[in-house]
Amino acid sequence: MEHFLSKLSRNLYVIPGGFFVTKLFRKFFSSSSKTENWRNFEFRGVSMKVDIAKQMGNAIYWRGAHDWAPIFVLERFLKAGDTFIDVGANQGEYSLWAARKVGDQGKVVAFEPMPQLFGQLKENIRLNKSFQKSIIPVQLGLSDKKGEVILYASEDSNEGTNTIYNTDKFSIELGKIELDTLDQQLQELNIKDVNFLKVDVEGAELQVLKGALNTLKKHRPILLLEINKDACIAGGYLPEDILELLKPFNYTFSKIGLRGSLSKVEQLPDFCNILVIPQ
Repeated sequence: MEHFLSKLSRNLYVIPGGFFVTKLFRKFFSSSSKTENWRNFEFRGVSMKVDIAKQMGNAIYWRGAHDWAPIFVLERFLKAGDTFIDVGANQGEYSLWAARKVGDQGKVVAFEPMPQLFGQLKENIRLNKSFQKSIIPVQLGLSDKKGEVILYASEDSNEGTNTIYNTDKFSIELGKIELDTLDQQLQELNIKDVNFLKVDVEGAELQVLKGALNTLKKHRPILLLEINKDACIAGGYLPEDILELLKPFNYTFSKIGLRGSLSKVEQLPDFCNILVIPQ
């Protein structure tokens, strides 16, 4: 029954109004267990293995994606043959959808520093044989300089919120991770072009972009950024500092709304995804 309803739920979620049916299914099959609970599924040509005991894994299983709005935007702007850089790849959701779009002639470079999530990323790549040629997984965090830092988690079950900033909420040490700059990594990986750069690193977005200035100047990629005010403050800056850093590059800024709609950024909310397009 669960398998049938989850398949139905994923197909319903991508149509208007389907959210409410999906929400009902998830509530009916919800579990408070902290024990790993793995599921495999295939949707629209993408196969994934997720832990439905975790918040993000559960959402992906029932919806087909953790958040469809930025995925819709990604699919709209990515083209066959493009190169997509995924900073904060987690278990590979964006990387897989990007690989589906760029095809055999394109390339996806997926950076994920946390060992457990990197293992999931590699497993999800393995499940998609047609994408294996396109995706390059790299177990590394990105910043504005090379080094290492401790990664922290909270007590909740959201595997997408691990951070390098120690706060009252995020105080559980997960161990040290290695850091490098995007500029240096792209040089070492011999990446010749960058068309689209997605950054979701729980407050370290500014540092990642500072370590990617040569990439921005040379390639002028489209950017997809998650903006979380609390996470930015934990990192010692404000969300507006990201916009200020990018202004000299002559970008336009749009907030991503429901079903991938775009609206001009007048004022940043406390949490949003923004699309940054070169003029």
